[in-house]
Amino acid sequence: MIFTRLKDYYLALGSFILVLSITVYAYYVSKESDKIQDTKTFEIRTVQMKSALERRMGHYLQILRGVKGLFAASDTVTRQDFRRYLEALAIEKNYPGIQGIGFAIMLTPEEVPALEERLKNDGFPNFSVRPAGMRPEFSSIIFLEPMDVLNKRAHGFDMFNEPTRRQAMEAARDFNEPAMTAKLQLVQESGKNVQAGLLIYMPVYYGGDDPKDVGERRRLLKGFVYAPFRAVDLMTSTIGSDYSDIGITIYDGKEAKPENLLYTSDTTSQNLDSSGKDLFEKDVVRIAGRTWTLEFRPHRAFSNQNGLDEHNLILLAGGVISLLIFFVVWSLQRYLQSTQLTDLITKNTTAGLFMLDGRGYCTFQNPAAERMLGYTTDDLRQRPLHELVHRRKEAGELTPSLASSQSYKFEDNFICRDGNTIPVACAIRQVKQGGEVVGQILEVRNVVEEKKAQQALLESEARFRNMADSAPVMIWITDKNSNCTYVNRQWIKFTGATLEENLGKGWFKFIHPDDQKLATDVYNQASKNKEEFKVEYRLCRENKEYRGMVTTGIPRFNPEGEFLGYIGSVIDISDRIEMEQKLKQSAATLQKIFMQVPAIVGLVRTKDLVYTLVNSYLSSLYNGNAKVGEKATDSFPESQREQYAAVIQQIKETREPFIGKEVPVYFDESEGEREKVRYFNIVYEPIIDDRGEVESVLTFAVEVTEQVQSREKLSHINEELNRKNKELLRINNDLDSFVYTASHDLRSPLANLEGLTTALLENAEEKAGDEEDQELLNMVAASITKLKGTIHDLTEITKVQKDLETQAEELSFEQVLESVKDDISGMLQESEAELITSFEVPKLKYARRNLRSILYNLVSNAVKYRDPERRLQINVSTQRQNGCIVLTVQDNGLGIREDQQQKLFTMFRRFHSHVEGTGIGLYIVKRIIENNGGRIEVQSETGRGSTFTVYFKEE
Repeated sequence: MIFTRLKDYYLALGSFILVLSITVYAYYVSKESDKIQDTKTFEIRTVQMKSALERRMGHYLQILRGVKGLFAASDTVTRQDFRRYLEALAIEKNYPGIQGIGFAIMLTPEEVPALEERLKNDGFPNFSVRPAGMRPEFSSIIFLEPMDVLNKRAHGFDMFNEPTRRQAMEAARDFNEPAMTAKLQLVQESGKNVQAGLLIYMPVYYGGDDPKDVGERRRLLKGFVYAPFRAVDLMTSTIGSDYSDIGITIYDGKEAKPENLLYTSDTTSQNLDSSGKDLFEKDVVRIAGRTWTLEFRPHRAFSNQNGLDEHNLILLAGGVISLLIFFVVWSLQRYLQSTQLTDLITKNTTAGLFMLDGRGYCTFQNPAAERMLGYTTDDLRQRPLHELVHRRKEAGELTPSLASSQSYKFEDNFICRDGNTIPVACAIRQVKQGGEVVGQILEVRNVVEEKKAQQALLESEARFRNMADSAPVMIWITDKNSNCTYVNRQWIKFTGATLEENLGKGWFKFIHPDDQKLATDVYNQASKNKEEFKVEYRLCRENKEYRGMVTTGIPRFNPEGEFLGYIGSVIDISDRIEMEQKLKQSAATLQKIFMQVPAIVGLVRTKDLVYTLVNSYLSSLYNGNAKVGEKATDSFPESQREQYAAVIQQIKETREPFIGKEVPVYFDESEGEREKVRYFNIVYEPIIDDRGEVESVLTFAVEVTEQVQSREKLSHINEELNRKNKELLRINNDLDSFVYTASHDLRSPLANLEGLTTALLENAEEKAGDEEDQELLNMVAASITKLKGTIHDLTEITKVQKDLETQAEELSFEQVLESVKDDISGMLQESEAELITSFEVPKLKYARRNLRSILYNLVSNAVKYRDPERRLQINVSTQRQNGCIVLTVQDNGLGIREDQQQKLFTMFRRFHSHVEGTGIGLYIVKRIIENNGGRIEVQSETGRGSTFTVYFKEE
């Protein structure tokens, strides 16, 4: 309707759209030009902010390296030395944002009391290493400047005891590089204005030199120089007011998760303009081994727009001009249309319109009237209308309209100018002027087609009755008051009654008296809801015999949706009823067969566990206590009732059959002692009703007691073999215990020997003795280091074999892999490896130590045995397959020959000599996986790479 009316004003709309389009185009061009400029400026500003952040953090790392140099240059650094050094740097003035710089010493449990006593004597009477408790290693903050109120809270705190801090401390220790923690809360926080915190650690080793390998770094670790930061203070001082037009949000890690939020400036949508909402930049920065995710958004100050800008002014002015042009053109069109509306209606109406004066002369006719009767306007002015259309002087039905002021309708036959007579429907209305009738408007409709349609309807009804009478089923029709208005010939023939006897409520008497209430209730309920229905009842035929019938009724509606009643059909279903009776007889015969089967056959209702079928074999098993109509569990021994009820409930809920093999069933239970047990193969099959629910459970069981007893006799033959097997397992366990104990006991003398060798090397260097002696001592030291590694590997093997330290927990593959990547980051950077991950199954319940060992060995081996001729690519993925979680590590390295793959997981087996190793890593991996019920497979091709597939048993 709206679009139809708009078509009348196409010129106004066209003018409006044209001017508005020009305005929008000008606005768009101006806006896009400024938007491109804003985008370029925004990109430059984000790069500047990222550079400022990296530059400031680089300064802090350089300060930590300088403090580390203080400890490297002196064997002993006192609190005064530490304070004077930091005061000389003037950190608070030159590098705002840092909470302080401190030093945490590493301690053994035996060294803790001495440290506490020494610090108390130095003026800290309340000093203690916190938290208290026993653990293998301690750390304690002994220096922290400036020693203000906040930093005093951290004095003595054991950071190595807290997992997040410990992870960063271990990374700094093992790689001799600064390491930053994940997001945490500093000990200095007082509970008010709490900010996210982070710490950066720099390892300090004894002797001043940097150890070359991980083992030496762990052994010579003295402590850590570190710096705590409050994230908001740090970022505020770093970014400052120079970047107030750009908002930055910083997350810890590679993903922008709310729980990892470190810092954010005010970037809510209220502070952004329309252009600023489209600008967004995301980047990452890596600082001290930690990845931060940066998100940049502009503030309103970025575009510096207040109020209406030039773009909006263009849009506003163009819109106003467009509306003005639209209303001007629209007003002109309305004026033109108002003068044409009456003429348009008159010319296009389908009925003939005649304007009559008080004498019956026609003063006006529309084109439809001229087409209908054929008279011209001049013809109508010569004689009164009734004389022309009746060919006589009398006015006929037109007379009342000439004599009274009442409007009315009538039907008549008019004679056309060509002499043909047509049936018409007429309506006369008065035309008043000044309250007086001055004429009439005569509306004339040609009803030739309507008469034909009425005739066609009568013929259609006749055809329907003829078709209904010829149909092979009985057909009936009722009105909206449930009165029968029609029954076909088949109904009359079946009942032997006349049509008049069946009309109204007469048909009801032919229904069997016992079925009349059911039929009435079903019909009335369906009629109330105006819906289809189906009902079965017995109907009396002409020979007074009742036959089973099914009646289906469908509601009838007119084109306006008004309910007219029902039309339905009646079908004789006596043969079907007879067939159902035969089926019942067949079921009874089948039940007789079940009763004589030499196996248990029973049918139990699920709702109350009552037997509805019990064969003689089942009854005899329970001495006649299992009967139809009795509860099944009443015939069972007390110990089996609850278990049976649980099985039936499970079948009811799952609708799945239950199959039990060699199930023990106890009989003749007396005074709590089981006197007799028999074994059965049992099948509980659910019986589903029409609603899809388990109605009953069919029990079929065959006795297999003799087979079970025969198998038990065979078990005695295997007892001796089992005893021998246990003896071998005991010997194997004793050997594992011996290796573990021996490797553990060798550590102490080996450590002493290592210390003596180190002392001899230091003396030899000081005395500048024979170089050959020094070379021999270096070889001895290298052999001791290798022996330590071998003993450590033996210990790991025995731990794996004894399944030690394997407390399972839910682990994330991605997090464990990140930890492994941090450990081998040097190898990954050196090899320029591309590590691709796809974790369809993100988590696994497993021992952390074991899963980490698996990933560490497989990924590090892929790096070690890479092909120097191409860039290394490692694919790590997980998926679920056949009830297992499958881990796949694939590389494009050197590969392994097919004849070597069978020995790959053997202890001390190595196939490449250009890389150092003991050859037990994959052996340990295989033992870990198999101890936890899994398996590992390898596919490899020389020169193309290897694929290791680990199958974890899913719990």
